[in-house]
Amino acid sequence: MKVRVATVEDVDAIALLNREVQQLHADAQPHLFKQPDDLEAVKADIRDRMLADADGRVLLVEDGGQPVGYVYARFFWRPETAYTYAVHFLHIDQISVKSEWRHTGCGRALIEAVFDLARAAGVEQVTLDTGDFNRNAQAFFARMGFQMFMHRMAVSVEQVERS
Repeated sequence: MKVRVATVEDVDAIALLNREVQQLHADAQPHLFKQPDDLEAVKADIRDRMLADADGRVLLVEDGGQPVGYVYARFFWRPETAYTYAVHFLHIDQISVKSEWRHTGCGRALIEAVFDLARAAGVEQVTLDTGDFNRNAQAFFARMGFQMFMHRMAVSVEQVERS
């Protein structure tokens, strides 16, 4: 198993790797996530946004030369304000491992590569978001050392009764 920096030649592979996790999200929260039907739009986004992002890194994990997972992480800097201290962190925006390669160390290899990116940049914190529905991902991230530090809540204003 090998983790490497993705290139524009990997766009097709990354787009295909994205489909499974995108489908999971679209099924769970169809009001937020699109069905993974437009592969060309996904390829364009990977090429024109993710791979072109100066603050982002796309890493690919391969097993026997075959792409089996990827991660897209972005560096963020939030300046100090009257309310919070300055913080520099690396945020995992997307991660996907083919289902048949889960529990083989591929996800762990991607996360450890993200930790290495953070260390090399002098960043002390790696963050990510995960849907409340995605208990498998939450368990994996917890095994990797991630801890809950915020809760995001939502309500549809159409469903709220006025008092």
